[in-house]
Amino acid sequence: MNTVFSSIRIGRYAPDLIMDAHVHDEVSFSLVLAGGYEETIRGRSETHVAGTLLVCPSDEPHAQRFGRGGLYKLVFDPTPETVARVEDMTRLADAPILRSLAVADVGRRILSELQRDDTFSPLVIEGLSLELIGQFARGHATGAGSAPRYLKAAMEYMREAETASLRLADVALAVGCDPAKLSTTFQHHLGCTLGEYQRRMRVERAAALLATGRLPISEIALMCGFSDQPHLNRAFKAQIGTSPAAYRRSQS
Repeated sequence: MNTVFSSIRIGRYAPDLIMDAHVHDEVSFSLVLAGGYEETIRGRSETHVAGTLLVCPSDEPHAQRFGRGGLYKLVFDPTPETVARVEDMTRLADAPILRSLAVADVGRRILSELQRDDTFSPLVIEGLSLELIGQFARGHATGAGSAPRYLKAAMEYMREAETASLRLADVALAVGCDPAKLSTTFQHHLGCTLGEYQRRMRVERAAALLATGRLPISEIALMCGFSDQPHLNRAFKAQIGTSPAAYRRSQS
């Protein structure tokens, strides 16, 4: 497709799907846009939610369990030149991960161009591909790719709480971390505050429900913790770049 990725494709996975251990012949990158899943690879289990850019090494067994909202992601096949460049920063065989809302924003822009598919889309996508791989390399060069356990615990706690309005102090207490330290870690690793992360998480759940079901948008808004449909519309358009109704049509 371009000098960074030989192909880019959209991956959709059904809610509660379980995939037993399997391998792929070539290395690939995956960027979660909506939903989430748990992956077991190289003796560790990781939970991947929107804003996670991860590497699946070639010939590495991995198993996956998808969440009840299903999963919507982009899959990138890197060119040999990209593999060599990233290997200078981090070992791809270790299945490195970067959690960043900045890469999620780049991913959504790539998705928009894939759907637009006009004369200029390939050029725009190549620029965004360079930005994506640059964000990944920079994150690992600065150590941002290695999230502390309490951050992972906080993200999981917030996901389980779903629509509850959580304060920083509540989450910090639940994971046994100082609130100021947790706040700083959110900014460093995810580029947002805890409140912004919770709002994005609600939008991501709404996106998964829109893509995998036919519930009325007004009902989805309430299920995801929004006060009403206009509240969801504003948050959804600010994050995804389109309205819930238009997003649903694009997934059909």
